[in-house]
Amino acid sequence: MNTTTVGALFTLFSGEEDTVTYQPILTAAVEEVTQQLRPDAAGTEARLNYLAAAIANLRYTQIFGAREKALATYAGTIRRTSDYEQQVRFAKQLVFSYQKLCADLLEDPVFVFFGCRG
Repeated sequence: MNTTTVGALFTLFSGEEDTVTYQPILTAAVEEVTQQLRPDAAGTEARLNYLAAAIANLRYTQIFGAREKALATYAGTIRRTSDYEQQVRFAKQLVFSYQKLCADLLEDPVFVFFGCRG
């Protein structure tokens, strides 16, 4: 994966132009995708950049939404949960879409345990 490309895609997804401030989120997203890779998968696939950027966007949306759940008004505060929930839902859908696109490169997250009698 290319961190510069992931940063540019993150800017596209989130609308946030300052990738330096959010570099830890980008690094964590790249690491998360790297850990999900199959042993025989090429880490240089362009699709993985999109997945990492979508994961970074989800984390950014969750952090930003948690920080600004309440909107100040002249009469006090009102909750903006519907706006926040909608943004998180869209960010999750973006991640799921790119996970489907990269399914052949990622390990299956399902763990099946079979018991044996012996």
